[in-house]
Amino acid sequence: RPGRILIVDDERSFGVTLRLLLMDLHEVAYTPRAKEALEWIREGRRYDAILCDLMMAEVTGRQFHEALRVQSPEQALRIIFMTGGAYTPSSREFVEQTTLPLIIKPFKREALDRLLIPLLPRA
Repeated sequence: RPGRILIVDDERSFGVTLRLLLMDLHEVAYTPRAKEALEWIREGRRYDAILCDLMMAEVTGRQFHEALRVQSPEQALRIIFMTGGAYTPSSREFVEQTTLPLIIKPFKREALDRLLIPLLPRA
Protein backbone atom coordinates (compact mmCIF):
# COMPACT_ATOMS: atom_id res chain seq x y z
CA ARG A 1 0.00 0.00 0.00
CA PRO A 2 2.00 2.98 -1.19
CA GLY A 3 1.73 6.19 0.75
CA ARG A 4 3.10 9.71 1.05
CA ILE A 5 5.78 9.79 3.72
CA LEU A 6 7.70 12.73 5.18
CA ILE A 7 11.02 12.18 6.95
CA VAL A 8 12.26 14.88 9.34
CA ASP A 9 15.73 14.10 10.71
CA ASP A 10 18.67 16.46 11.13
CA GLU A 11 21.11 13.58 10.69
CA ARG A 12 21.35 13.99 6.92
CA SER A 13 22.97 10.66 6.13
CA PHE A 14 20.29 8.79 8.05
CA GLY A 15 17.44 10.77 6.46
CA VAL A 16 18.75 10.28 2.93
CA THR A 17 19.33 6.56 3.53
CA LEU A 18 15.84 6.11 4.97
CA ARG A 19 14.35 7.97 2.00
CA LEU A 20 16.19 5.68 -0.42
CA LEU A 21 15.01 2.64 1.53
CA LEU A 22 11.34 3.67 1.41
CA MET A 23 11.07 5.18 -2.05
CA ASP A 24 10.80 1.76 -3.69
CA LEU A 25 7.18 1.60 -2.44
CA HIS A 26 6.27 5.13 -1.35
CA GLU A 27 6.40 8.76 -2.36
CA VAL A 28 8.94 10.10 0.12
CA ALA A 29 9.95 13.65 1.01
CA TYR A 30 12.90 14.39 3.27
CA THR A 31 14.08 17.48 5.12
CA PRO A 32 16.70 17.86 7.84
CA ARG A 33 14.81 20.90 9.19
CA ALA A 34 11.58 20.69 11.20
CA LYS A 35 10.77 24.31 10.32
CA GLU A 36 10.81 23.42 6.63
CA ALA A 37 8.51 20.44 7.26
CA LEU A 38 6.06 22.71 9.10
CA GLU A 39 6.20 25.16 6.19
CA TRP A 40 5.42 22.38 3.67
CA ILE A 41 2.41 21.31 5.73
CA ARG A 42 1.28 24.93 6.16
CA GLU A 43 1.40 25.21 2.33
CA GLY A 44 -1.05 22.31 2.12
CA ARG A 45 1.14 19.26 1.60
CA ARG A 46 -0.33 16.20 3.32
CA TYR A 47 1.38 13.00 4.37
CA ASP A 48 0.10 9.59 5.37
CA ALA A 49 3.01 9.21 7.79
CA ILE A 50 5.63 11.55 9.22
CA LEU A 51 8.84 9.94 10.48
CA CYS A 52 10.37 12.44 12.90
CA ASP A 53 13.59 12.21 14.86
CA LEU A 54 13.02 12.97 18.52
CA MET A 55 16.45 14.48 19.24
CA MET A 56 17.20 17.28 16.77
CA ALA A 57 19.35 20.31 17.47
CA GLU A 58 17.31 23.18 16.03
CA VAL A 59 13.74 22.04 16.79
CA THR A 60 13.20 18.84 18.77
CA GLY A 61 10.69 16.21 17.73
CA ARG A 62 8.57 17.20 20.71
CA GLN A 63 8.57 20.87 19.64
CA PHE A 64 7.76 19.84 16.07
CA HIS A 65 4.83 17.76 17.30
CA GLU A 66 3.52 20.59 19.50
CA ALA A 67 3.67 23.08 16.61
CA LEU A 68 2.03 20.58 14.27
CA ARG A 69 -0.80 19.92 16.77
CA VAL A 70 -1.68 23.62 16.58
CA GLN A 71 -1.11 24.02 12.84
CA SER A 72 -2.54 20.75 11.53
CA PRO A 73 -3.95 18.44 14.23
CA GLU A 74 -4.78 15.64 11.80
CA GLN A 75 -1.19 15.55 10.55
CA ALA A 76 0.12 15.50 14.14
CA LEU A 77 -1.61 12.12 14.58
CA ARG A 78 0.46 10.68 11.72
CA ILE A 79 3.87 10.99 13.40
CA ILE A 80 6.12 8.05 14.13
CA PHE A 81 9.00 9.20 16.32
CA MET A 82 12.49 7.83 15.78
CA THR A 83 15.27 8.02 18.32
CA GLY A 84 18.67 6.65 19.15
CA GLY A 85 17.77 7.41 22.77
CA ALA A 86 15.83 9.99 24.76
CA TYR A 87 18.69 11.79 26.47
CA THR A 88 17.18 14.87 28.10
CA PRO A 89 14.75 14.74 31.03
CA SER A 90 12.15 16.51 28.86
CA SER A 91 12.50 14.02 26.02
CA ARG A 92 12.41 11.04 28.39
CA GLU A 93 9.21 12.43 29.94
CA PHE A 94 7.71 12.97 26.48
CA VAL A 95 8.53 9.39 25.41
CA GLU A 96 6.89 8.04 28.57
CA GLN A 97 3.73 10.09 28.03
CA THR A 98 3.18 9.99 24.27
CA THR A 99 0.77 7.56 22.70
CA LEU A 100 2.34 8.04 19.28
CA PRO A 101 4.52 5.24 17.91
CA LEU A 102 8.24 5.31 18.67
CA ILE A 103 10.93 3.27 16.94
CA ILE A 104 14.48 2.96 18.25
CA LYS A 105 17.41 3.49 15.84
CA PRO A 106 18.83 1.42 14.32
CA PHE A 107 15.72 -0.44 13.22
CA LYS A 108 14.82 -3.00 10.59
CA ARG A 109 12.61 -2.19 7.64
CA GLU A 110 10.06 -4.78 8.83
CA ALA A 111 9.67 -3.04 12.20
CA LEU A 112 9.06 0.30 10.48
CA ASP A 113 6.61 -1.27 8.02
CA ARG A 114 4.54 -2.60 10.95
CA LEU A 115 4.20 0.95 12.30
CA LEU A 116 3.42 2.40 8.86
CA ILE A 117 0.63 -0.04 7.94
CA PRO A 118 -2.13 1.59 10.06
CA LEU A 119 -1.28 5.03 8.62
CA LEU A 120 -1.16 4.14 4.93
CA PRO A 121 -4.12 4.28 2.56
CA ARG A 122 -6.15 1.11 2.34
CA ALA A 123 -6.00 -0.83 -0.90
